[in-house]
Amino acid sequence: MNSRPSKEDVVVIYRPYITKNGKRIYRKNGGMWRLEIPASQYK
Repeated sequence: MNSRPSKEDVVVIYRPYITKNGKRIYRKNGGMWRLEIPASQYK
């Protein structure tokens, strides 16, 4: 398996928090989370 999806489009979004188990998790330094979501899953 190729860990880098080169042929598949990936949507990169930056958010101040991520949701895990219904809880919002913020970064301690107040930075932004870098999320890579495959375009097929991004709606």
